[in-house]
Amino acid sequence: MSDLEQRPPGGSDSANHPPVNLGMAGAMAKFFINSPLSPLLYLAMLMLGILGLLATPRQEDPQISVPMVDLIVQYPGAEPEQVASSAVQP
Repeated sequence: MSDLEQRPPGGSDSANHPPVNLGMAGAMAKFFINSPLSPLLYLAMLMLGILGLLATPRQEDPQISVPMVDLIVQYPGAEPEQVASSAVQP
């Protein structure tokens, strides 16, 4: 059961439960749950995301070059594995 399920309703949990080592992530979460900085940081990250979206250049038809090689081998009567191995091995 989680720590929230073990707490008595309306009572103090420090009398009934030993202190729990939350670790670094738990301590940060505990700080930000009731912190007045949380909504401000959320809005700042949202604004930075919108700014990044608007500032990123986009093109309708980008000219990109994809490296590709087409290899055509004529080897009548051979199995596909034999053709592939002869084309790949030096």
